[in-house]
Order: sequence, then C-alpha cells, then structure tokens
Amino acid sequence: MTQPQIPPAGITGKLHETARDALTWNAERPPTPDEIKKYRQSTVHEPGKIVRHPGQADDPTPQGPFGVKSAASGGQNINEALKNYPDSELARWQLEQKEGIYASAQREPLGAGYVRGHKMPEGLGSERPFGVTYDARGKDLSRQAATVIFPTDRPAEEDPATRAMYTRSHQDFQPGEQRRRDYNWAAAGIDPAQHRFGTVDKSGVGDGVRKALQPGLDPSLQPPKVLPKLHEDFKATATDYLGRPRQLGTGDRPQLGPDHAFGQPSMRKGREPGVGELLTGRFAAEEQAPDADLGKSLREGFRNQPKPGDEGRSFGVPTIRTDVRLPKLRSVANACNYGNEPDAGQVLRPPLAADLGISDEAFVALRPKAELRQLVEEAGLALSDADFEAAWALAADADGGAAAAAAAAGEGAGDGGSEGRACVDTFFRARHHLLAQTLQIEPPF
Repeated sequence: MTQPQIPPAGITGKLHETARDALTWNAERPPTPDEIKKYRQSTVHEPGKIVRHPGQADDPTPQGPFGVKSAASGGQNINEALKNYPDSELARWQLEQKEGIYASAQREPLGAGYVRGHKMPEGLGSERPFGVTYDARGKDLSRQAATVIFPTDRPAEEDPATRAMYTRSHQDFQPGEQRRRDYNWAAAGIDPAQHRFGTVDKSGVGDGVRKALQPGLDPSLQPPKVLPKLHEDFKATATDYLGRPRQLGTGDRPQLGPDHAFGQPSMRKGREPGVGELLTGRFAAEEQAPDADLGKSLREGFRNQPKPGDEGRSFGVPTIRTDVRLPKLRSVANACNYGNEPDAGQVLRPPLAADLGISDEAFVALRPKAELRQLVEEAGLALSDADFEAAWALAADADGGAAAAAAAAGEGAGDGGSEGRACVDTFFRARHHLLAQTLQIEPPF
C-alpha cells in the first residue's frame, strides 16, 4: 500500500510511464528485431536451417566454385604429380646405384627376400623339400605322442645323498613328505613313534567341562547344607540389590503407603520464597530504580554534562566526516570517510556506468543543446538534424520545470540561453518515445 507521506522515488518526466504500462501490451507483442534475433536459441537452432554462429549470421553465402586453385601451370595432372620412377633403363640403373649404398637396400633388396647371409645347400627348396622325413602314421600306431604327453616310464632313481643335499639347500620336499630336522632322539631316550609330547594331567580327571556345568555329576563334591538364618540376614543387610533399597533391619512397615516420602519437609516455618523469588528478588519500586550516577562519569573533567542550550547536542566525532574538507593528497593509511564514498545501497546496487567511473548525477545533470549534441555524436549515435531537434524539443519541454528551478537557484542560468536545457536521461527517453510512435508500439518504459 502506498504511503501518502512518502514521496515516490525516481525522476518524474512528462511521459508518466509506469511498470504496469511497460509490462502490459494492448495489441500483439512486437516481433524480435532482426539485429537481436540471431542471438536467440530458437533462431540459431531453427528446424531446416544451417546452424550458424551469430557473428556469421549476416554474412552473405559465397557463390562457387569452392576450393583452392592450384598454383601449377600448364595443365599438370595427378599422374604427373605422382610419377617419381624413371622411365628409361639408364635412369633406373643410376637410381639403383644411388640406392645400393644403404644397408637396408643391401639386406632387403626390392622384390627379394631378406638376406641374412646363410649358405643354403644346393637344391634345397627346389629339388628336395625342407624338413626331416617323419613317419607320422607309424609313430601314431606306436603311441609315441601319448607317451610324450603322459609318460609312463619311471624316472631313474636319484642318489639319496644328492637328494638330501638338495633338500637341505633348497628346502625342496616331495609331495606328502614329512619335514624332519634329524634330531638325536636316542640321546634323549625318546622314541618318536611311541612318545606323546605335551603335559599330562596328573589327576586324570575327565569330563571337566561337563561336570563344571552340571555339578551333580561329580561325586567328589560335598552335598548342599542348610546354613543358619543369621548368615542369610547378614547377606540381605550388607548386599545392595539392583532396584531395591538396602534392608537396614527396621522390619516391615505395613502402615506406610506406597507414596510415603521419608525425611523432613523443606518448608517448616510457614511460607518460604521459591526459586523465582530468589532469582528476581523482592525489592520495592524505589530499590529497583537505576542509580543516580548511571550513564555519568564520576571522574572530574570527563562527565560531558550538557550546558544550558545543549539539549540536542551530540557528543563525539561523526563516522562520516562531512564537516572536514577532503584533503588534496590523501594518504593510503587514511581510512576516514569524507562523504565521497558509496554507501551500502550503492554497493549492493551499483549505478549503470559505475565500472566506467560515471555516476548517476552525470545522466540527470541539465546540459545545453550544444553540449548534448556533442555527447550524442561522440557516443556513436548517428542522428539527423530533424531527429535530434524532435527529441531535443520533447526533452527540453519535459525538463523545463527543473531548468527553471535551477536558473532561479543561480546554477548557471545563462548557459542554456533561450533554447533551454535537458539531461541525457530525458533526451534518450524522448528518443525512445518517438521511435515507439514511429513503429506504433508502446514505449519500453
């Protein structure tokens, strides 16, 4: 809800556009301009068209033929370009002589096998075949192949002394062979075939675990005995049972209920203060009043007591020193704010051209017609004299009230002359308004 006592923010011009007017279209929405359409994904990936980079969207399609023109002249064809072997016998002989000095040509001559220097017997490979004659059928009948794969003859017996030496040096035991260390059992009087190693239970008791779990099976245990009641009473008195109080010998008290509480009551003298009263206290209003010297210094000369007429005075130094002139040469160690630094709002919402060092005041400053014309031309906006005069007339009319107020305040009243003055923001708003009228669309603001 709009508060009437709060003035609206922004600059009020002659056009009076609102956010609702900018977001509401009375007629069909205007199409995307051609200079912007090439950047949209719907245009770049339009079905049936070649995907082209936005930088090449406006480039004309070159007409053929395509390719690179050969630099050769005289009609040289591909056969002549690939022909590298001489035609005459003399030229081929010269080429063989030049190639014959290489080791690869000597060991691997063209059209011949690899020369390794072997002397082959006469007729081998031409008159008689390679290899050794082998009676495969006869060998198969004698099962020589099966004997090679699974030999049935036993190997020769190995010398025991050689075997023992190899076992000692390489620890190579036969499958299933027991590892022996060749102890002298005769010196210890032990027969390893009959002797049982380990400790023997002297008592010879069997079924020890079973008798420990079932003591009744052990006939050596004493039968249970009935102990005197005195022992049981002492056990019940001296033992702490889980979940039950210790029996102190006071006997049973059937007259006490289950909700009986032992001990003395905490309130014995009538009403006593509770925890809340102990924390807050019971003080009178006069006792709860602040001290008379609260917020005042007790030290002489440091009391900062206001004098007559200083009721609205603020003691101390302000955070933003607008009362001090900004030094011309400011030290890097000077962290004081002289009012020329942006506030939190400008940091969160920087101006439009803050990265270029231009503040918002430069856009709303009133300028004469000649200066504004120069800014438009230096900005690269090519406007004809008629278009500039139309936008200037509308902008000067819109900023006429502000220019008259500035002239009355004495801020350079004679700079604009009779042509008036206007700011850059109002001029471009007027320019957009004229374009919207020419295109018959609503202005974008």
